[in-house]
Amino acid sequence: MRVAFISLHTSPAERAGTADAGGMNVLIRALAGALTRNGITVEFFTRRASADTPDTVTLDDGLVIHHISAGPPRPLPKSEIDQHIDEFRSNLGSLDRFDVVHSHHWMSGVAALPLARAAGIPHVMTFHSVAAHPNSPLRDGEPAESPARLDGEVMCATQSTLVLAVSRHEAAVVIGRCQADPERVAIVRPGVDIDLFHPAEPGSTWTPHPDVEPGYLLFAARLQPLKAPDLAIRALGLLPDDERRDLVVAGQASADFADYEAELHRLVDDLGLSDRVTFLPGQDRADFAQLLRHASILLVPSYSETFGLVALEASASGIPTLAAAAGGLTEAICNTHTGLLVPTHEPADWAAALGELLRDPDRSAALGRTGRQRAESMTWDHVAEQTVAAYRRAIASGPVGHVCFVHAHPDDETLASGALIAHLIDEGLHVSVLTATRGEMGGVAPGPLTHLAGTPELERRREAELAGALDSLGVSSHAYLGMAPARVGSEPRRYLDSGMQWLESGLAGPADDVAEDALTSADEAEIVADLVAYLRRVGANLVVSYDDDGGYGHPDHVAMHHASKAAAAELGLPFAALTPDRDNADRWFDLDGYLPRVAEALRHHRTQLTVHDDGATITHSGGQVEAIRTSVGLKGTFPHLP
Repeated sequence: MRVAFISLHTSPAERAGTADAGGMNVLIRALAGALTRNGITVEFFTRRASADTPDTVTLDDGLVIHHISAGPPRPLPKSEIDQHIDEFRSNLGSLDRFDVVHSHHWMSGVAALPLARAAGIPHVMTFHSVAAHPNSPLRDGEPAESPARLDGEVMCATQSTLVLAVSRHEAAVVIGRCQADPERVAIVRPGVDIDLFHPAEPGSTWTPHPDVEPGYLLFAARLQPLKAPDLAIRALGLLPDDERRDLVVAGQASADFADYEAELHRLVDDLGLSDRVTFLPGQDRADFAQLLRHASILLVPSYSETFGLVALEASASGIPTLAAAAGGLTEAICNTHTGLLVPTHEPADWAAALGELLRDPDRSAALGRTGRQRAESMTWDHVAEQTVAAYRRAIASGPVGHVCFVHAHPDDETLASGALIAHLIDEGLHVSVLTATRGEMGGVAPGPLTHLAGTPELERRREAELAGALDSLGVSSHAYLGMAPARVGSEPRRYLDSGMQWLESGLAGPADDVAEDALTSADEAEIVADLVAYLRRVGANLVVSYDDDGGYGHPDHVAMHHASKAAAAELGLPFAALTPDRDNADRWFDLDGYLPRVAEALRHHRTQLTVHDDGATITHSGGQVEAIRTSVGLKGTFPHLP
């Protein structure tokens, strides 16, 4: 699976706590790394913020970032970036080489949604924060940085294939305020790197600055009113002198809040806390992990958080969190088990809760231990598994959700398309197979079953073989042409194998004697009508069959090509033709990893062929030896497939 991560306004390479970089930057990079470890290819697309930045860079963890020109190549306030969304979209270009487009933050979604739709690719949306309406209190969410944000969030919520919310709180806001369909919203909570974030060694002491004493308190976030660092400072000021600890404030203000950091420094001076409060810039991940594990308590007084990833990182580090009972923080923290939630934003209430924890070190230690235990079950690899399942759900509910493969005889489904069938099923699509005949005229492979040639038992045997092969591939929906549900009316029709003869090496033609009940003797309109009935019944939205020469000229293959194409056209469905020629394909699938599964399926067709001991080659009943096919192409105009 190939996934495009769109992060227009901030790069995953930016340090959290600086400018507009925060928990989202941490989340998307950690998630991308975990997805990559699970075999998913992830590429980032972000706005170019420096003229010296290469078009594409590879980070030290192997993640690829593409820098897209949109506006002046310099850092911009978030409030100005949305003016360049259209330019970002234009320069982003086609995304049709990806299977899923996952946009992060509303600007990314507004830019990428039209491109995903044009390519027929599912668009997955994660907001990370949702804006409050004008004049709303801070508890309702982040103030909109521009007038376009509210409408942009509604567009992303209502038009995306799937919205991935990071908490129940965010899901409720996306549904209630942004009008998302509840059926298209799923919750996947963030994870934590439990190797990077771990408790300090017992008895170890460390401080980030010579003026900071061990056992310091920590506030870590972007410096803006929503995060309420002023509340942490005011609460400290209300503690008795003998209970006060040093407070480290780690983070920086973005351009949109350029004056706020100076306001905080003035507040510290006004409260007489200059010797107790130390400001640090945003930290890289390793330095921040060290800063966190040696703190005594993390303070998260935010007015609104969709989740509050830093609280989970504190738990992994074995320290308790004192947090506001706001938004997703009520899910990031288990109140009284991994931290304490304060129901108000009154400094006196915060000072009381903080003092309570400081006076009871045994309780603080117990909260830290429980937090670590909980964090160990919330790894990024677990989050990646949930995210991949969500991607597969999006693919299945997107432009292509049900593919019908139409074949003439048993074993054709596996020989021509077995690897592709298995792959699409694994990617979350529904797959149906329709078989026209039982291969009655086909030869029988030499061996203990040769006596079945020309007998009614051969037909029954091949039905059983086909059932086994389909089960190996993972197909649960199958029918025979002319039998319900692949039949118009109640009277069944059994289409028989038309037979063939070799005209030259590799090219077949009609047999000299064709039975009246043979497939090629039937009225094509009847065949098409039966096909239409089946496609309607299963709800297929893509039809796949042979190309116009049937692969090698078998008359039944050619007949099913024409009938399948006509049935798809009657229903307005796209039609794709199988081809073994890479140069002739509009989409090529290299699926070598499915060889064992295809070989297993082929072993069921014992009357048709023999699978060699190497599991990679077969001998047909006529003696032809060939490699098992796993790579295959499709031709035609059809929606995107994973």
